[in-house]
Amino acid sequence: MSVYKFRVAFEEDENIYRDIEIQPSQTMKELNAIISSAFALPEKSSCRMFRSNDNWHKQDEMDLNPKAIKKGKNVLMPMIIHFIDDPHQRFLYEFETPKQSFSLLIELISINTVAKAGETYPKVLKSVGPSPVKKEDLMAHLSKKVVEDDELVYGVDKEEDDIEGMGQEGEEGEEVEGELADDMPDEFGGEFNMEEGAEDFKE
Repeated sequence: MSVYKFRVAFEEDENIYRDIEIQPSQTMKELNAIISSAFALPEKSSCRMFRSNDNWHKQDEMDLNPKAIKKGKNVLMPMIIHFIDDPHQRFLYEFETPKQSFSLLIELISINTVAKAGETYPKVLKSVGPSPVKKEDLMAHLSKKVVEDDELVYGVDKEEDDIEGMGQEGEEGEEVEGELADDMPDEFGGEFNMEEGAEDFKE
């Protein structure tokens, strides 16, 4: 059985994300449960998931509590594979409480052809950054990012200063070389005069 790897990122800062692995035969309900657990979302909240286009514009809504489908004698649950139309399929996840709301961007980033033996899915493979629900941790994270960006943009580049200095030194060097050239005696001027040399060849 293959495994889907989704990246679930905070819309306002994609450096806050969770990488989640889930099998194609599992359901949107299970995906919703692992996302809620990974981001520590409170139980009493409104969560909705939409299929998204490449520009993160929501389209049709996914059923996070799907009902079983009867096919003959079999009872089947709608599987995630039925909602994957693209190798980089995207979903938009909306979280809301009376005091807070935000969106998560979900993208299929890889498909492994073989599941690891003994692994239980779905599972969180990687967790980076705080949960947006934890406002104090989120503000601290965003403040740190702003400081790092400012240092990157406004930091002094020593190499540029060195290059500018080299340019100025070069110009001064050219002037010095010009002065030396003016003062340099003509080594050959006194030894050979064109007019005098011409007289030697007259008959």
